[in-house]
Amino acid sequence: MPLRILLASDIFGRCAGLNRLVQDLAATATVQIQLVDPYQGKAQHFAAEQQAYAAYSAQCGHDMYAGLVAQVLQAAPQPFDLVIGFSAGAGALWRALVQVPAGKAKQAVLFYPGQIHRHLAVAPQVPTQIIFGDSEPHFAVADICAQLQQQPAVSAVTTPFAHGFMNPASQAFNEAAYRQYLAVLTRLNN
Repeated sequence: MPLRILLASDIFGRCAGLNRLVQDLAATATVQIQLVDPYQGKAQHFAAEQQAYAAYSAQCGHDMYAGLVAQVLQAAPQPFDLVIGFSAGAGALWRALVQVPAGKAKQAVLFYPGQIHRHLAVAPQVPTQIIFGDSEPHFAVADICAQLQQQPAVSAVTTPFAHGFMNPASQAFNEAAYRQYLAVLTRLNN
């Protein structure tokens, strides 16, 4: 039986970088990947992060995205073995995991959820690994990691990489970091 993965994109939505990740995950194990993104599945081709953020803000926004991710989790006929989110998608998953019945997801990996500082009272019931970049503009990463570590199901770490290091469309993309964390995700799939 394939591993079921829910992948929540960042503000770039379905783009070449996300397609690469899907292909790389599928190359390592038998997986069934369901994508959720702020643009209802429509492929995006943003020239810059500012353009992507403007489109995300106009077409979706944080609250709507969290609701959309919660709907996908709620409607899932079987639990997801792994849910993965990036930036806005990670923040949406963080909020959605407490809105749905226990058992809809077995574990979560959230990459650089920039809005998490606004939702620290959220306490997911599934094992949740949070991977931050080295800094965030709205909070001190080390302080947030320390607060998140107080929750029994949460581990939070910082990396020496910048926010966006997993997405080739981001100015912060880092190929070595991508490969390192792809290996982490792959180990979770096996």
